[in-house]
Amino acid sequence: MKQTSPQTKSFIIFFAVAAIGTYLCLMLWVNLKSNTFSNTRQTGSYQAISYPDQVKADNTPVVTPPVDTSSWQTYTNAKYGLSFKYKPGWKVSAAANKKGFTIIGVDPGKKYYNFEIYISPTAFFAMDNLPTKTETIGGQEAINVNDSLYGIKANNLYYTFDIGSSEILKADFNGLVHSLSFTK
Repeated sequence: MKQTSPQTKSFIIFFAVAAIGTYLCLMLWVNLKSNTFSNTRQTGSYQAISYPDQVKADNTPVVTPPVDTSSWQTYTNAKYGLSFKYKPGWKVSAAANKKGFTIIGVDPGKKYYNFEIYISPTAFFAMDNLPTKTETIGGQEAINVNDSLYGIKANNLYYTFDIGSSEILKADFNGLVHSLSFTK
């Protein structure tokens, strides 16, 4: 009986591992795809949220409920001419320059991703070609993408408010955005 060479054995083992790995990746992909419309899933220590459809079965729009912000703290930044309320226990980071934008982060806690406020003298952050509706916030016309991304031009600056991946906090994020006031 003829013996199998070490190279052939290595090839067979490599092929078997590749086939099993491909199968497991496909099963994981199918599982993730079937969970696309679930509200939440845990990823490490963060809670990732999928974006739900914004129309109910009867074709009425989904409305983000208002929240009471009367007991919230106030953040004011005189340099960038804005003020907003945020929940007690949240942390607001100092403005930092990155990728051509000044960014202020709002940290709602370690279970969630930060909200980001992008400030620029020239353009909104990541809002090109998105479906928007308009409303008035802080006395200024605002563009709204799905109650998750807002663009407001005030004080000769472009402010973009981004909820990021913390969609479960949409009501609180909207409370923050709708508490905005602009100064200068």
